[in-house]
Amino acid sequence: MDEVISYVERSNQRGGRMLSVIDLIEAGTLSLAAASWLLYRIEAGDSWLVGAKPGGAGKTTIMSALLAMVPGHTKIYLTNTGSGWRSAQPGDCIVSYEISPGFYDAYLWGEDVAQLVRLGLKGCRIVSNLHADTLEEAREQVVHLCGASEQGFGAFRIFLPIANGRGFQAHKPRIDQIYLFDQGGWSLLPARREPCPREVAIADFLQACLETGKRTIQQVRQAWLS
Repeated sequence: MDEVISYVERSNQRGGRMLSVIDLIEAGTLSLAAASWLLYRIEAGDSWLVGAKPGGAGKTTIMSALLAMVPGHTKIYLTNTGSGWRSAQPGDCIVSYEISPGFYDAYLWGEDVAQLVRLGLKGCRIVSNLHADTLEEAREQVVHLCGASEQGFGAFRIFLPIANGRGFQAHKPRIDQIYLFDQGGWSLLPARREPCPREVAIADFLQACLETGKRTIQQVRQAWLS
């Protein structure tokens, strides 16, 4: 297994098994259609940013479950001092475990965030999460507090705000909305849309994992790469 798994496991802040995309589908966090679209975009090289204000909302879990599905040839850097991430090349993946002023493993803030998105604009895949419930709150942190450009904020390409259920579904994280950045700026992905043939094939793959009991990140990644 390649180093992707080690970086996913390193992001684990709360103990227990890190959840896979299959776990998220079973938990109702991602629909099969949303997961298929996200893996289609990740396969194509897109970056992503996950947002939720509360701690423990599932930001790192969702970010890392998707990280486990990057192509096998991907070179990955963590945004730690001395890791060499500032020298990453187009096609490389740079992971910040959180955009935050905290002094923790692979956390980024200020000019470092501006540098991260500049590398995103140059063709690096950038992956992170932050304490923001909305696209506007995420922009406020990345652009206004950290000094990144509006275009740089768009380098994340995909923004995934986490919603929480109500009633008996309370505290169960869900991705109900997906934002995509393209030439026209940020827009909400339509809830109902016709999937492309590759998305259909990915949905079949995910359904096969569900039916054959492949659940762990290691099992799902191995099946994905093969």
